[in-house]
Amino acid sequence: MRVPVKLTIGLLLLAWGFADYLFPQTVLEVQSDLLNVPPEPEEALADHKRRVGLVCILAGVLAVIVAFG
Repeated sequence: MRVPVKLTIGLLLLAWGFADYLFPQTVLEVQSDLLNVPPEPEEALADHKRRVGLVCILAGVLAVIVAFG
């Protein structure tokens, strides 16, 4: 892959991860609106969303490092 593609993927993963980690309830509500499913903003699901956010942040950081490395 070329550097701009790797960098773009890394930055998208970082943005997604920060959104999931900082605003899990809001992300769940938006996803339920987009997918036409009933909202499920439960605290357990929000905690899971935060963990997914941390994984996305880590993957994004690694992708940016690979892009410049």
